[in-house]
Amino acid sequence: MKRINQFLRLATVGTLALTICLTACRKKSANDEVEVDPDLTSERDLSNANNDQNSLLKDIDKALDNSSANLREEAFGSYFTSFEKDSAFTKDGVDYTRYLLVTYTGTSDDGQSRSGEMKIFSVGKRTLGNFKAYATFTGTKVGGRSITGTKKITQQASGDSNKWQFGISANGSITTIDGKIITYSSNRTRIRTGISTLANLLDDSITITGSWTGTNGNGESVTSVISSPLQMTYLCHVFREITSGKIDFTNTTKGTSRTINYGSGGCDGKGTFTNAKGRVFEFYFKR
Repeated sequence: MKRINQFLRLATVGTLALTICLTACRKKSANDEVEVDPDLTSERDLSNANNDQNSLLKDIDKALDNSSANLREEAFGSYFTSFEKDSAFTKDGVDYTRYLLVTYTGTSDDGQSRSGEMKIFSVGKRTLGNFKAYATFTGTKVGGRSITGTKKITQQASGDSNKWQFGISANGSITTIDGKIITYSSNRTRIRTGISTLANLLDDSITITGSWTGTNGNGESVTSVISSPLQMTYLCHVFREITSGKIDFTNTTKGTSRTINYGSGGCDGKGTFTNAKGRVFEFYFKR
């Protein structure tokens, strides 16, 4: 009986040893590998660039409203001064009859510092639906990021008295705070609602669709397509930040693609990326 018990104990030890050996020797599967966090620096910088471009469009709105020729209700505040000049300007077959020189002098109501100049050439009125503008940026900085380039704005029929719709083409570059240069060529449609309540900015919102091609801060070729309309509201840093929507970023140099989700309307200042395994990664805008 004693010999049987010894045999059983030896068999048990042997079984455990075999189990340990099989566990230790089992080849690791893909699920066992440590998942490396993706580098979302490019997506973050491109998102910041989108936010800066949105804030400059808001400045154009405010500069135009500082004149009875195109008045709505937005006062320009204390962060820039505008001076209307007499000279006309013709570009791409459009005769612009008004010229506003905007000089930045401080921090905007969206919390971002401003410096440099913006020139706005325009014709027509937004209130009449026939507005066109051509804006240039020279030595312009938003939150310490340098912006150069041009924007061409053409008002489109919206079919709704509560909406203004614009086609916007833009070209230029943005130099980030750490010296990286982002280039872009974009075509967007921008719709602003809340127009019928002229005295109330709080119910205004902006929707943007379209695409962008250029290079990221590493000099790699990128494209971005707005796959779900981007939303901005007055209540979230005065139209500066994307509060919802999605952008499909493709790094054509590397042959990789990511979809960035900006949420469902909250003013949280972040974007998220979900990988193929369902893991969510976050990054935050530089405010």
